Amino acid sequence: MADERVRIELGFAGGQIVGSFVESRSADELEAALNSTGAGKPVVVLETEDGPLHVVVAHVAYYKRIVRAGRVGFGSG
Repeated sequence: MADERVRIELGFAGGQIVGSFVESRSADELEAALNSTGAGKPVVVLETEDGPLHVVVAHVAYYKRIVRAGRVGFGSG
C-alpha cells in the first residue's frame, strides 16, 4: 500500500513559500529535523508529487502541516 500523502507549507528565510503534497513519512522526518537542537539532519529530502524536494533545515522559517477533518453535510456550522 502506498504511503499516505499530507499537505504541507514551508516558508524560507528569504521569503519564498512552497506548498505541496508529500508522503507522511517525509513530513514526519522534516518535523523531527526541525524539532532537533542541532543533532538532526541538515538536509531533508521530501518526496513530493513532482519529485524529490531537498530542504535545508536551517533555512526553514516556518512549517505548516495541514490537517483536514472530515465533514459530513453541507452546513458551515
